[in-house]
Amino acid sequence: MASDSDSDSDSDSGSYVSATPPRPSHHPSPTPPPLNSSVRVSSRPKPKPRPKPESTKKSTRNAPHHSEQTKRSKEKLRSSKAQNSTVSNPKPESESEAQSKPKSDPGSEGLFLSDPDNISIRICKPESSNSSSNFSSSFARLVKLRRPSFDPDLEFKADTTVPIEAQISAQNQVNSKQTKRFHPNLIQVEAPISKPFDQSKRPKLHDQGNFVRLNINGYGRSRKPCFRNGSRKYSASRGFRRRKWNSKKSNNGDQEDDLLGLDGIVDKQQGKSRLVKEVEEAVGAVREDLSEENLRNLLKLSHGFDLFREGQLQAIKNVIMGESTMLVLPTGGGKSLCYQLSALILPGVTLVVSPLLALMVDQLKKLPAVLPGALLSSNQTNEESLEILERLRSGEIKVLFVSPERFLNSEFLSAFDDDLTTSLVVIDEAHCISEWSHNFRPSYLRLRASLLRNKLNVKCILAMTATATSETLENIMKSLEISPNNLIQTSLIRENLQLSVSSSENRLKDLLVLLKTYPFGDMKSIIVYCKFQAETDMISKLLCDNYVKAKSYHSGLPAKERSHVQELFCANRIRVVVATVAFGMGLDKSDVQGVIHYSLPESLEEYIQETGRAGRDGRLSHCHLFVDTTTYYKIRSLSYSDGVDEYAISKLLGQIFSSDINLTGEIHSLVKEATARKLDIKEEALFTVLTMLEIGDEQYLQLLPQLNVTCLLSFHKTSPDLLADKDILIRSILNLSEKKGGFYVFDIPTVANTLHIQANEVLDQLKNLKISDEITYELKDQAYCFKLLKRPDDLFALSARLTKWLSQVEVCKVQKLDTMYKIVNFALRECKQECGCSASLHTYCIQKHITEYFSNKQMTIGDDFNIAGKQHSPFLHADLKSFLKSNASVKLTPRALARIMHGIPSPTFPSSTWARNYFWGRYVETDFQVVMEAARIELMNFIKKGTEEN
Repeated sequence: MASDSDSDSDSDSGSYVSATPPRPSHHPSPTPPPLNSSVRVSSRPKPKPRPKPESTKKSTRNAPHHSEQTKRSKEKLRSSKAQNSTVSNPKPESESEAQSKPKSDPGSEGLFLSDPDNISIRICKPESSNSSSNFSSSFARLVKLRRPSFDPDLEFKADTTVPIEAQISAQNQVNSKQTKRFHPNLIQVEAPISKPFDQSKRPKLHDQGNFVRLNINGYGRSRKPCFRNGSRKYSASRGFRRRKWNSKKSNNGDQEDDLLGLDGIVDKQQGKSRLVKEVEEAVGAVREDLSEENLRNLLKLSHGFDLFREGQLQAIKNVIMGESTMLVLPTGGGKSLCYQLSALILPGVTLVVSPLLALMVDQLKKLPAVLPGALLSSNQTNEESLEILERLRSGEIKVLFVSPERFLNSEFLSAFDDDLTTSLVVIDEAHCISEWSHNFRPSYLRLRASLLRNKLNVKCILAMTATATSETLENIMKSLEISPNNLIQTSLIRENLQLSVSSSENRLKDLLVLLKTYPFGDMKSIIVYCKFQAETDMISKLLCDNYVKAKSYHSGLPAKERSHVQELFCANRIRVVVATVAFGMGLDKSDVQGVIHYSLPESLEEYIQETGRAGRDGRLSHCHLFVDTTTYYKIRSLSYSDGVDEYAISKLLGQIFSSDINLTGEIHSLVKEATARKLDIKEEALFTVLTMLEIGDEQYLQLLPQLNVTCLLSFHKTSPDLLADKDILIRSILNLSEKKGGFYVFDIPTVANTLHIQANEVLDQLKNLKISDEITYELKDQAYCFKLLKRPDDLFALSARLTKWLSQVEVCKVQKLDTMYKIVNFALRECKQECGCSASLHTYCIQKHITEYFSNKQMTIGDDFNIAGKQHSPFLHADLKSFLKSNASVKLTPRALARIMHGIPSPTFPSSTWARNYFWGRYVETDFQVVMEAARIELMNFIKKGTEEN
C-alpha cells in the first residue's frame, strides 16, 4: 500500500505555494490568474499547528537558501497585500469544514486569492530555518515525489553525515538542469508555466505491494486482457508508458532502492536457509523419536499446518516403520500430505505412480519448498529423461512422479540398482489396479508387489484411493501384499454436503432455472458434469448467452486451454465450469460451493469423487443430479463398447503365437490401428489381453515400451551404398527395406532383431545420423511391442478363459451403472421422506445407500426394481433380417450386429460411416444382451439359408 508520502497532497511542507482544493487529474490545468492589484485578498485565521514528528536525532541539513528571484516575488506579494487592505474578512467556517481544510506549518501567513473560476489560492511564506528538521526528514522520498515543484535555482547543502543521501542530492543537482514539468495543482512563482503534467500516465496505486506486469501475450498493441493468477496484463504500449514513467520517477534514489532490494534478497535467502536447517533438525528428531509431538512440529515447519486430519498420522507412522499400508481417505482428505511428510523423513527416493500427466504436474507444484521433486513423462526427450535419472542417482531428487507405463522401460528400471535406495512407492488412485473397480486401467495391472520388490528393491508400498468397495480393497491389497491390519479407512460421507435429485424432461431449461434460484443462484463456484464433450461446449455457450460466466473443459481441448480454464476457475474469474470426468483430479480449490450432474454418473464411486469436490472448506455445499431416462439408456448402451467376442480373441491369440514367431527373445509388434480394425477390438482391450498374458497364472510374453515401428528414410549428403560401407545399421536397413516414393521403408523391430540390439538403440543411431545431416526420417504406426517367452498348450482353452474374464469385467461395469440409477430412482419414487428428505432433497436416503454399497451390505432397494430396459421388441427380429439382407457382403458377428442396432461405434464399424444407416441406434433402449442374442439367431439363420441356396 502506498504510504502517505507517496500521495499528491498539497499540504506537504515542501510546497511553499499551493492551490486548494486540488483539481481532478483528468482535467487540464487552467492558466493561473496574474498576480496584480485587481486580485481580491482575504485573510483567514491561522490553522492549528501540525505536531512535529518525534526524532531522537536532529538533522544537520540547513534550511534552503532562496534565490533573489524568490525574494522579489515576496516583495510583490507584500505590495499587493497593502493595496488590498480594505477587503473584508471571509465568512466564518463551520468546525467540520475547518477540519477538512489542509493544515499549514506554524508561523505561516496565508493570502487567499480568487480567480474567475472561483477557485481559492493560498500563498504561503517560505519556511523559516527553524523548521529545517521537519523539512529534511525522508528527504530522498521527498525529492523523488516533489522534485517538479522546486525552483531549479535552489541549492541544497549536502549532508556529509549520511553518505547515501549525499549521493542522491548530488544527482538531484545534475537532474535539476533539465526541463521540468509541474504538477497542475502547483504554481511556480514568476516561472514559465509548462505543459500540465499528464496525470493519466501515472500507474494506479494498489494495496498489493510492488509488482511487475509483463506483456507476454504476443499480440502487439492490442488491449486484449489476459488473466493469470488473479492479475491483469496489458498491451506492450501500456507497459512502455508504465516503464517510462517509473524510470522518470526513480531517477533519484535508485541507489537506495537497489540497496533495499539487495537487503531483501539477502533476508529471503537467509530465511530459506534457516527454514531448511529447522526442517533438518525436526527430521532428525522424528527419526530418533517417532512421537506425535515431533511429527506435528515437522508438519508445522514444512507445510504450515498445526494438526493432522483423520487417518494421516497413523498412515505416516506405518510408512516410516516400513509397513505397507492401504489408505482410503475422501476426496480432499489430504492423501498427498501422507507421502510428502514421509518422503522428508525417509532416506532415499519416494516414487509416486499417478495415472494422469496433469495430475502429476499438479502434485509436483504442490510439493513443499524443502522437498525437491521431478516427473518423467512421454512428452520429454530421451536426453531430458536421462538427465532426470542422473539427478535421481546423485540425490538431487527426493520425489519422482511417473506413470504406470514407465515400468515397461528398461532404462528406467535399470536406474534403480543397489546404489539407489527406494524407500517408498506410492500408488495414487490405487483402485485402478482392480478389474472390479469403476476405473480399471490395464497398465495398473502390472503394479504387483513382485515387480516392485524385485525390480526396484522397494521396502514399503503406500496405496491410496478415495473410493473403493470392500471387494476392490481386497483385490488391491492381495496384489500389493498389504496386510489387512494396515487398512486405514475413514468415512466417505461428507456431512456438509446436501444431496438433491430431480427428474427432468428438459435438462437445459431446468439447469438455467437451477443456476438462477436459491441456493445455486448465490454460489460463485459451480461445476457442471456432463458425459459427452459436445454437451459441455453446447451448455457452456448456452449459459454465456444467458449471462452466466461459464467455460467448457474436456480432454478434446488443447492442454494450454484446459490449464487456462482451470486457472480462471480457481481465481473466481468464471462462475461455472461445464466439464467431463476429466476435470477435477488435483483441483486445488476449496471453495467450490456446488456440483451439478447434468448426466448420470457411471457409478457410485464416480458420484462420490465428483461431489467430493464441493465443500472442501467445511462449509455447507449443495450437489444436484438430473435424472433422465433417455440418457441412462444411452450410457448403459455405451458400457458394452469394450466387450470382445471369443472369435476375436481366438484370432488375436493366433496372430500373437504364430508359428512364424520364434522364442529366441526377438522383438515382435502389433500395430495398434491396423490390428484393432482387422479384429474389431478397441486398442484398450488389445492392451488388456496382452497384459493378462504377461501377469496371468502363466507368463507367456514380456511387454516392451510402445513405439512407432515403421520408418521412412531418405539419404542426403552421402550415397546409400557409400554410407552402408561405413555403417552396419545402414547396410541392414538397405537389405531389409522396400523403396517407395523415394523413401526406404523398413520395420524397426526387424532391423533390431537382425543386429541383435534393442529397438531404442536403432532409434539412437538414426538420430545421430540425422544430426550429421546424412539422413532424414519419419516414424509412424504406433505398436505394442513384446518378447515371446512360451506358447500355450491349449490355445482354445486360453481364449475361453480370457473371454470369460473380459465378460465379467463388462458385466461389473454395467452393474455399477444400474446401481447408481436404482438409488436415484428410489430416492425419487420410493423415498418416504424421513430424516430430512423432501421433494428433491434426499441427503439421508442417498448417503444410507452409499454406505450399504461400499460395505457390501444388502441394499434396501429390492431386486424387483427392474430398470434394465426392454427385454423384447416385436420388430427386432424383422429388422435384423432386413439389415442382413441389405448388407450381405459385410462380415458381421453377433456383437458387431448388436452394436450397430445400439449405435455403438467400433474400429471396424465407425460412426462416421454407419451412423447414416437406418438401423443405427434404433434399439438403444432394448437390453444389449437381448439384442445380441437375437442377432446371433438371425445371423445363423442367414448363413444357413445362404448355404442351402448355394
